[in-house]
Amino acid sequence: MKKIFLSLLVGVFFALNVHANEINKYVKSNSFGDDSKVGIYVLNSDNNKIIYKKNECKYLNPASILKLLTFGVAYDVLGSDYIFETSLYQDAEKNIYVKLGGDVLLTQKDLNKLVSSLKNVSYKEIFIDDSIFGKEYYPLSWLDEDKWPNQRMISPYIVDSNYVDVAINRSSLSKKIEVIQNDDYKIAFINELTVGQIHNIDIKRLYGDDSLIVNLQGTVAKDEIIHFPVLNPEIYFNVRLNQALDENNIIHYNIITPKKVPVDSVKIASVGHSIDKVSKLILHNSDNFSAEVVFKVAASKYFCKDYITLDEAIKMFNKFYAPFLTEGDIIADASGVSRKNFLSVKTISNCLTKLLKCDKYKNLLPSSNEGTLSERLGFLSDNLRAKTGTMKSLSSLAGIFKTRNNTNVVFVTIIQDSNKRKSLLKNFENTLIGLIYKKY
Repeated sequence: MKKIFLSLLVGVFFALNVHANEINKYVKSNSFGDDSKVGIYVLNSDNNKIIYKKNECKYLNPASILKLLTFGVAYDVLGSDYIFETSLYQDAEKNIYVKLGGDVLLTQKDLNKLVSSLKNVSYKEIFIDDSIFGKEYYPLSWLDEDKWPNQRMISPYIVDSNYVDVAINRSSLSKKIEVIQNDDYKIAFINELTVGQIHNIDIKRLYGDDSLIVNLQGTVAKDEIIHFPVLNPEIYFNVRLNQALDENNIIHYNIITPKKVPVDSVKIASVGHSIDKVSKLILHNSDNFSAEVVFKVAASKYFCKDYITLDEAIKMFNKFYAPFLTEGDIIADASGVSRKNFLSVKTISNCLTKLLKCDKYKNLLPSSNEGTLSERLGFLSDNLRAKTGTMKSLSSLAGIFKTRNNTNVVFVTIIQDSNKRKSLLKNFENTLIGLIYKKY
């Protein structure tokens, strides 16, 4: 009987080793450039046995798969039933406070509904409590190309995604280009656009990062509507709040300024959105702005304090994942935009394995053909839950899937500093996953 059992063990070990060799052969057959770095870690999460590993301890940039971990700790801290609320409070002196809650889905319609609660309320002045986190518009580690207009400013003042539409109209009868703004919130443009055969609009702030003046340069070959991130989220929110007050015929006389809600105040109304709905922006759409906001909101709850900073949110991350982090594992933001993020694929796998024990969290991740996985890994159908990452010369993929033999596999791949096309890197990832799916 013992001989039979040992034979079975040897047979299983031999089969696994053959499969690992086949994967290794496939990996070695692909070249990503002389300066490229490749990290791969594949784990059988049913028995915690390593299926395949390559450079598992090398510190690489995870790009947007970092969102799996930063949103994961936020989801654990805030809870699966958390609501991002924007609320109205009234203090003992009858003043009203609009308390911001980091709701990245808040709309003008929501504000109108919230403000309508004041129709039968007697009050003196209106204030805004923006204390949920500090006003760091961008992580210090972001490059200039990561900032406005490519990314929105990280702020607790959020409504209608903090975008405004600006129309660029080309006249066929002259060389004049019109810049049309129908929004009450206006951007000051210096229009240096000209008519041309090539459509190339260059958006700049030539007077510094704090300037509210935008220079439009280049040539225009067609009409276009540009979604501009607002230059001052606080002013933009005030404009939208005043619109809501006017919509509800509520008269107010003071300039709406920031002030913290007093402890003896009473909540009289609120609007909000669930963390499940917000998760789609982060995990499916890979929205960097939402990832940064939610990370700070979670840290505010974790440390039970206001005016939270990114550094404090990173401390929350490090405490949550402490058992899995090594000295070289460093994060510098929540979204994966920073070039100063360094994690090993083994660390990411260990952290992700912890998170995936929560089915509610796992089910929030996109499956095949969803979000940034659109038109990818369709053969896995609903068996897959994963997140992609993409930067210049970098592609990453991490998640969990069930193989043809019903083995649950957690995987992380990062290809960094490659001179190959992104499509080739992603094809490599797809084929690697397909090979593991068939063999295990």
